[in-house]
Amino acid sequence: MTDAEIEALAKARGLERAWRDHPADVREAVIQAARIGAAFTRPADPAAEPMPAHAVRQS
Repeated sequence: MTDAEIEALAKARGLERAWRDHPADVREAVIQAARIGAAFTRPADPAAEPMPAHAVRQS
């Protein structure tokens, strides 16, 4: 990801000052978020839940 793309993402999220004052930190955060997002596969069904609903155990 280029610095121009990261800057555009930062500005879109209202992080202009963070990008200006701490570009290395913002760059690392964007790279980490992209890495985490790529680690999960999207389900084929858009209505699928990422995990089963929780049920209260009966005592």
